[in-house]
Amino acid sequence: MRFAVAAGLLAFAALLQSVLGPTLPVVRGRPDFVLVVVLAWAMLRGSGEGAAVGFLGGLLLDSVTYTSFGINTALFGLIGYATGLPEVSAYRGNLPYFLGVTVIATLVYHTLSFLALQALGNSMPPLIETYATALPAAILNAVLVPPTFIVCRRLVRALAGWTQLRL
Repeated sequence: MRFAVAAGLLAFAALLQSVLGPTLPVVRGRPDFVLVVVLAWAMLRGSGEGAAVGFLGGLLLDSVTYTSFGINTALFGLIGYATGLPEVSAYRGNLPYFLGVTVIATLVYHTLSFLALQALGNSMPPLIETYATALPAAILNAVLVPPTFIVCRRLVRALAGWTQLRL
């Protein structure tokens, strides 16, 4: 049941990112809604579920964007796994660590995505322009991860209470 909830959140985030993401006039960068959900889920549930949710989120994002199919799937799976490696308790009560991991994961995602697209022969802007959009995206993602984490935690707790048999 947890994966159905995660799939619903990821589908909503993928649609939101593909429809609203390019038109957000806030700053030069745009938030990566799917990456935010993957990071929050990995921080909440650990590396196993982080990798599975990352793979699913990347698959959904690959299906609604025009980039080469499979790049987001592979990157989100790896980032979900790596983000969930620290114990789940490492993220509790440590907001700077929580936000720092989000910024680093976003910058790693944008860097690896740039390198993968360039290796596939796509013409890419200079790396400095990529970081000019990746840095505001990292800050926006850091702002969005705490509320997303809270929503995911409440959904997981509600499902745990709903599915347990009490005698």
